[in-house]
Amino acid sequence: MNPFLFLRGEFRRSWGGALALALVLAFAGSLSPAVSMLERSIRSGMAQSADAFDLLVGAKGSSVDLVLGAVYLRPEALSLLPFGTLEEVKAHGGVRWAAPLAFGDRWREYPLAGTSSELVTLGGKRPLASGRMFLNADEAVVGAGVPLKEGDSFAPSHGSVAEAALDEGGLGARTHDHSFRVVGRMPATGTPWDRAVVVPIEALWNMHGAGTGSGRCSVVVVKPVTVADAYRLRSALNGSQTQAVFTGEVLTRLFGTMEQMHDVMMLLTSGAQAAALAAALVSGFFAVAMRVRALALLRALGASHGFLAVSVWLMVSGIMFAGCALGLGLGCLMASAASAWIQTETGVALAVTLSAKECLMALAAAGCGCVAAF
Repeated sequence: MNPFLFLRGEFRRSWGGALALALVLAFAGSLSPAVSMLERSIRSGMAQSADAFDLLVGAKGSSVDLVLGAVYLRPEALSLLPFGTLEEVKAHGGVRWAAPLAFGDRWREYPLAGTSSELVTLGGKRPLASGRMFLNADEAVVGAGVPLKEGDSFAPSHGSVAEAALDEGGLGARTHDHSFRVVGRMPATGTPWDRAVVVPIEALWNMHGAGTGSGRCSVVVVKPVTVADAYRLRSALNGSQTQAVFTGEVLTRLFGTMEQMHDVMMLLTSGAQAAALAAALVSGFFAVAMRVRALALLRALGASHGFLAVSVWLMVSGIMFAGCALGLGLGCLMASAASAWIQTETGVALAVTLSAKECLMALAAAGCGCVAAF
């Protein structure tokens, strides 16, 4: 006798229950691959965004806030560096280029960053996608994701996104009198700087009454010549009023915290998946119990114990495999949707990829279900 003919009849008779069990398994099994893929894409995206920021010099305080503010353009309260810090950094030697950074203003929801041409072009190694570099205090270069064209003029606003939105609504109370004209556009980088409006730092000094040449900035981005120079500069620039940090070291600490959260999430999702597998097995047990008369009739017609055992095992295992396969696909969709939302909110490009790890996780869950089905 062919057990697959028996299975076809059973699934035709009770396809609704089988589909419901497979969907329960799919939803429970989608969480683990979704968490795993999203965590990996966040690590990769954050590391890629920090590639251009080898060494950061800032005022004494939180190194995490320094990295989040300079690299990811988060609205952190960064203190100003002492006068002459930029010149002091350049005087140490072993510096390929050093660029100041200052923040605080926005155009709509796009942050305004005051700096020099070295940071925009990475010391001349990254050409603009179009246009030219700013030369005067009323010119700006925009990121690839900013909806301004070359030749457009705009006036920045003070404060937060909400306050900038009020200014766009016509209140105008917090809009600067100073206006800028877009003269160039940076290439797409897949980083938060795609959403930045970059202007000469001298323009920010003038707008806030600091005067040209004040030298005040929140961060100095340093590109050392060699790795040895990087460590020497970090040691020399860590003083009573300043701190010098490697972005990689700060990200490593952040990733360590993220890994702890990842472990907790994986533990919770594994528990949910185990509960779903148990529910499927219990449902399979009751489904078989309801088929006792049909199985007894098959036995009376000559079906062997082995045929009945294989038929029942194939029925339950088929549901297990279908649920785990659907869960893997659903996990990919969930991770992609979450990464798209994160990219919209932060500007960090996240590439979700399915690896052998997630496939092995799904196979392991299906294998455990098949073993338990015996």
